Amino acid sequence: MNEYFFARENVGIACYVFPDEHIDTVPGYSFTYPTAPVPLVIQYDSEVGCSVPDIFEMPAFSIRKSIFNTIDLQAIAGTNWVDIDLVHNGHHEFVMLQVTNQIKAIDRVNSNIKRYRKDDDGDEMMSGIRQLRIDPKALAEVELAQRLIFIDPAWYKQVFFHKSVVEQLTKLKLTGVEFIPAEGYSDFVG
Repeated sequence: MNEYFFARENVGIACYVFPDEHIDTVPGYSFTYPTAPVPLVIQYDSEVGCSVPDIFEMPAFSIRKSIFNTIDLQAIAGTNWVDIDLVHNGHHEFVMLQVTNQIKAIDRVNSNIKRYRKDDDGDEMMSGIRQLRIDPKALAEVELAQRLIFIDPAWYKQVFFHKSVVEQLTKLKLTGVEFIPAEGYSDFVG
């Protein structure tokens, strides 16, 4: 059974952006602690008059604050949640995920990757995942509590969500995203 999933938007969602003065306030892969909710504004509607979902994926994984407060995601290792003021047909309170938890979970040998490089310092970069394979040995070395939500340091495109996190979210029947298996993922298949 698949233990890890990626979030993928599954409804018409507006494109949200931070105003210029807040562009670097909520980076996805380092922690910040703004003293007030950070504004996120609509750049354009993907569909005319689309509604505000419960969860959205871009610019980073975000969930309605009222829902977030009812589930147990606040204290997951390597994560931080920043208050967001989503401005779209009024103001909506959301929290946006920041992830510093990094695990080399992608099997570099058995995955089919279009572009992979490793520099002299050991830094890696991969893109164009044709078929992702997860390295079970790498995950077995990390206690479950430390790998509920993480990113692979060579591929920041997706956040890995453990099935226990996904189960909390899917049982609520929230709008905006679906969770797809990480094992077998391809950038080239919808």
